[in-house]
Amino acid sequence: MSGETNDRSVLLAGGVIGFGLGGLLDVLLFHLVLRAHHLISGIVPPTTPEGLQLNLVADGLFSLAMVGIAIVGFVPLWRALPLSDRSRALGLLAGAFVTGVGAFNFYDGTIDHYVLGLHHVTQWPPNPDIFDVLWIIGSIVLLAAGVLTIRAER
Repeated sequence: MSGETNDRSVLLAGGVIGFGLGGLLDVLLFHLVLRAHHLISGIVPPTTPEGLQLNLVADGLFSLAMVGIAIVGFVPLWRALPLSDRSRALGLLAGAFVTGVGAFNFYDGTIDHYVLGLHHVTQWPPNPDIFDVLWIIGSIVLLAAGVLTIRAER
């Protein structure tokens, strides 16, 4: 197996794992701990017990999907890790992981917040859009940091 093939496997694994864990961290922190929003709070307001229950079920199903995605990401990692240069592989994995987290957050900020209108980062008045913009900017920073880490390791 060539070094480039291993690199691709590690990058794919890190990106997929990062995407899944990024989604899971989003649910844990913003949906459950801070209760800033829920997955479908833009469609079903969580202002009644029934609405909250439906939102929590959607959050739970989303969490399970994100865990599944992260687990799937370990398959190419498992196949790629017998490399002679493990520290380089771990650096690539870290860069790909950060890129995956940034990719999830960018997807969430653009598609879920703006295109589908599922929710915003927060429901705080008067203008939750500023938090969505900051979310997307932070996502771009994560993406850039991940790509720069990958380039440095290559």
